[in-house]
Amino acid sequence: MKIRTATPADADEMVQARTASWRAAYAGLVDAAVLAGLPEEASERYVRHLAQKRPLELTLVAEKGPYVIGFAMFTWDHDEAAEEDAAPGVPGEVQSIYVHPDHWSRGAGRALMNEGVRWLTEAGLSPVRVWMMEGSEVSGRFYERYGFEPDGARKTAEISGASIPCRRLTLKRDAPAA
Repeated sequence: MKIRTATPADADEMVQARTASWRAAYAGLVDAAVLAGLPEEASERYVRHLAQKRPLELTLVAEKGPYVIGFAMFTWDHDEAAEEDAAPGVPGEVQSIYVHPDHWSRGAGRALMNEGVRWLTEAGLSPVRVWMMEGSEVSGRFYERYGFEPDGARKTAEISGASIPCRRLTLKRDAPAA
């Protein structure tokens, strides 16, 4: 398995990994019609986003053979600072991390997280935080094993017209990086 920076050519496989992950992890938490309607191909907007190199944003893919099996996006905590104010000293955020369910529990998520947390730390974006959907046992187990713990913050995300309760987790300072 190889971890590398995402390119626009990876967009469709990234979307397919995200869609499969959502359908497996969020069944029963997200309306079945929303899950059924998730895209299998990347939008032109998403491809353009991947083509842009933005400071304080890193999108990685996990590649096994010729296939992208997962991806993650790391950036500053958008709840703490606007883009023009993002700088070292602002908390970092795991904005998304998805691995195709056929590859769960095989190290791809941990490898993506290791590289992203290293990058956030080197960029001075600390502590590292992530928002997760309330009730997602798959996400909760992954983040807990990695060293994240709930910090008490909560918000509601709007996803395809549905209000989804989320809680924030923060990476413990003494959590292992590998």
